[in-house]
Amino acid sequence: MKKSELLFLLAGVSLGALAGILLAPDKGEKTREKIAKKAGDVKQDFDEKSAELRRDFAKKSAELRKDLEEQVEISKSKIHKFAESVTAPIKEKLKNSAPTVESVKEA
Repeated sequence: MKKSELLFLLAGVSLGALAGILLAPDKGEKTREKIAKKAGDVKQDFDEKSAELRRDFAKKSAELRKDLEEQVEISKSKIHKFAESVTAPIKEKLKNSAPTVESVKEA
């Protein structure tokens, strides 16, 4: 459930409960008790839904972090392989073109 949907749902429930209580033919004290009870119920519902949203957010964040870490490792590997493919021929040419001890002695 989206955050905005949750807020609209809670607002609708709260307004409906309040309207029902205020329009009921009860004494003021009884009406205040009903309002207090409904407010407590709405708060409890809100607390439960917000805890659920926090859990969902934490779970999704952990999943995204894991995916990102995996992608970083894949990218590192690809970069390393690319760097090796570029530097290997250069290293080989340097190795082959470096003077050997025998060629220096002959000179």
